Amino acid sequence: MPVAPPDPANLQTEQDVPHPVLLNTWKHHAGWIRERISAAVRAGSAGVAALPAEMAVVGSRLMDLYVGTLKPATIAEAVIADLNTRGLFEFDPLAKWLAEQGAYALTELPDRSTWTIRLGPADGRYLHLHPGRWARHTMRVQANTLRSAVMAHALARLTGRAANELEVVNEARKQYLGMLPVHELTGTGGLGAVIAALQAPA
Repeated sequence: MPVAPPDPANLQTEQDVPHPVLLNTWKHHAGWIRERISAAVRAGSAGVAALPAEMAVVGSRLMDLYVGTLKPATIAEAVIADLNTRGLFEFDPLAKWLAEQGAYALTELPDRSTWTIRLGPADGRYLHLHPGRWARHTMRVQANTLRSAVMAHALARLTGRAANELEVVNEARKQYLGMLPVHELTGTGGLGAVIAALQAPA
């Protein structure tokens, strides 16, 4: 029996990112996206068809996608631990420190990836994390490129084909995203590279 796709409103909980961290995994975490594609495919056609609406949180701009091996919760917990040791975890000292840094600060994690810390609202997930720009284990990605790569993988797995086939990519773009076909799968930072980044490890 197909599994119902998750409610997009509850995705932050399902990402198991501890409060008060906000980490938009649709925009910033390739490993989580791979797992989300797998869950959608297990849910069948309805699960795959639900993905475009979920990806509304991706927006329309360039983003930095983490392609390393650390889980979202591991990233969050590492930053929390570091801030705690420096007395910067609570909202007020964090807000003061970030203001002194020019509204954001950078921190390096054990895998040498760099993450940006920003401040969110005091009454919610006020510790906002996203990958550093042009940092180790990240790639710059256009929003529609990411959407296309996600749907190519989902359609390929649903139909037993390969996500890096141009025919599959264009079928996914038309069927799920209402986008025009592309003529090639471009390399570094392009659609071909993002499809490769979202490929499940062998």
